[in-house]
Order: sequence, then C-alpha cells, then structure tokens
Amino acid sequence: MRLTKLSLRHFRNYDTCDLSFDEGIHLFVGPNAQGKTNLLEAIAYLSTTRSHRTQNDRDLIQEGQEAFVIKAIVTKGRKLIEERLSLSAQGKNLFLNRTAIKRVSDFIGEMNAVLFCPDDMALFQASPRVRRRFIDMELSKLSKAYTRTLSEAARLLKERNACLKQEQVNEAYLQVVSERLIAAEVIIIRQRQHFLQDLLEHCRSFYANLSHDDTSLSFHYHCCVNYSEDEEQLKEQLRLKYEKARMRDQLLKQTTVGIHKEDFMFLINEKEVCSYASQGQKRSVLLALKIGMVAMIHSLIHEYPVLLLDDVFSELDEQRRYKLLASLPANVQIFITTTELADIPIVAGRKYSVWKVKQGQVTLAEELKEDESHG
Repeated sequence: MRLTKLSLRHFRNYDTCDLSFDEGIHLFVGPNAQGKTNLLEAIAYLSTTRSHRTQNDRDLIQEGQEAFVIKAIVTKGRKLIEERLSLSAQGKNLFLNRTAIKRVSDFIGEMNAVLFCPDDMALFQASPRVRRRFIDMELSKLSKAYTRTLSEAARLLKERNACLKQEQVNEAYLQVVSERLIAAEVIIIRQRQHFLQDLLEHCRSFYANLSHDDTSLSFHYHCCVNYSEDEEQLKEQLRLKYEKARMRDQLLKQTTVGIHKEDFMFLINEKEVCSYASQGQKRSVLLALKIGMVAMIHSLIHEYPVLLLDDVFSELDEQRRYKLLASLPANVQIFITTTELADIPIVAGRKYSVWKVKQGQVTLAEELKEDESHG
C-alpha cells in the first residue's frame, strides 16, 4: 500500500497543499509549529476518520474557514483508490472513488496507516478508556465487522442506560436490550483477545531488537468476565454479571459492568510497564507495538500499511534509530517528522525524500543517498 497523492484544503494551518509521493522514506523537516505533525494527522485521519490530537473535529478546520477537505490517491496492489473526506458544521462526508460512503466502517482502513506520536507515551499511565480506544482504533482498521459491532454495542449501551434512568424501569425491555448487548459484547471480547495475542506474537521480536536487554514482553487483558473460547460460556457469564449488578445499575442509573469497563495492561517480565519500565523501555514497547501492527496488517491483508513516525528519533540513541529503520521491510512507505536531518540514519537500499516544511508550505528539497553524511 502506498500513498501516492495527498491534497489538503483548509486543514489546520494548511490553506492549500498538494503533494505527490513515491515509495520509500519521506522526511518532513523544519522547526516546531510549522505544520509537520499536521501532515501526519491528515494521513492518519484518512485511515481512522478520527484525530489522535483532539476529540473535537472542528479543531481541524483552518481558522476563519467553515470546512476542511482531505483527498488522497492510494495504490493497493494494482488498484488506485481515490479517497475524499470533508468536514463542516453540517457533518462529515466520505467518498471512495467518488461514491458517497454512508457507513464509517466501510471507509476506515481503506488507506491503512499506523501512527507513532509522542503522546502515545501516555498510554501506559492513562485511564483504561484511553487504552480501550487504542485497541479499538487499531482493531477497527483490520475488521469492518468489529467496527460495526462496536458501534452497535455503543448504541445498545446508550439504550440500556436510558432505560435505567426511567422512574419506572421497564423490566421486559431492559432484559431484551441486555441480551442484545451481551451478544455484541461476546463478539468484541473474542476479537480483542485474539487481536492482542496476534499483536504480541508480531511485536516480540521487534521489542527484543530495540530493547538491548533480556526482558520479555506480555500483556494482561482485564476482561469483564473470565475469558473462554466458548461463546455460550461467555454469554452465560455476562448474563450472571448483569443480573448480579441489576440493583446497583438501577440505583446508579447506568450500566456498571461490560466491555466499556475493561482494561489492557502491558507487562515487562510480568510487571506492569506503567510502574516498572524506564522511559526508554516504554518507548521500545510502544515502537514494538506499532511495528508489530505493521507486520500484523501485512499478514492479514498482504499489504503493508503506511507508517507514520512523529518526532520518534529525538529521544532515541543513534543505534536504536538505525535498528528501528533497518528492522522495517524495504517496501513499507514511511513518513517521518524531524527538526534535525542529522537525526535520521541512512539505511542501505532505502530511498529518502526530504520535504521542507515552513509556515504551512511544503517543498521537496532533495533525495538522500546511502553514502551521504549527516554529521
């Protein structure tokens, strides 16, 4: 998979921006606050229809404008896919090959991108909600069925909570909604478990390569029930959970058990990363998770996603910088932001394109060669 063209209109600090990309590594270079991260945000937004930096999509609209538009052409195998996404006060509009897309799940992942950014470092200390969002966003890019089921579960949870808020709870209706919610939750629980298992298998070797030590990486899924591959057993456990929590739910007027209360913990040597790992180890775990996602996506759809690395090299030593780029397959298209070109290692056989970014203007500056020195 390769991003061939990207066009922005009134997105963040970009009034108009039209770029064409080849394969290889693309470096967006410039001082801070010039728009480098905004470019990666736009690409990631096409992949997930969400921003990793704000909950309010209107923050993405250029000041003084009423809407933004992102357009892209993506090469997938021998196919070209044209994507268009716009946002205004009237809502979000999605198009694939100039055909309007009504369901977000049919748009997500058509241009698959994996993003690493400095804010990801807060993942381990953040609330369970942030970790659930991380897992859900990555899984949604792999499974349209998961995206639809997650939306269905959110709708049913909202209905159940509305029912619990009534002065006189309709017990029959509550039972029906609960049973439908349980059916959706079982699907989500199983997919979350399988996703984490697969991701761990794909990222372990990358972690060992980056960590420079003999620590082992694992995870613990704090599931709302005792996990089982047996769907009926999961359903029965959930029914018992809901029945046991019925009085508390009615007292608090909200659903107190279920997938919206789950958590995921990442472990080094069976100890939680958030309290045990150093900053360097946390960064290695995160990078391994992201690179593992790249490998996992390829194993499932036989196409590498686009990899977005925002300011990833500033806190890595020279050896880890080189190992990171050298560990990636040569046909992964990579976009990197940096303030210093000297931070970027040159890996044999890779093509590097340098883009200068200044005050919302992007220009192709040069191509780096394998024997070129950067200080």
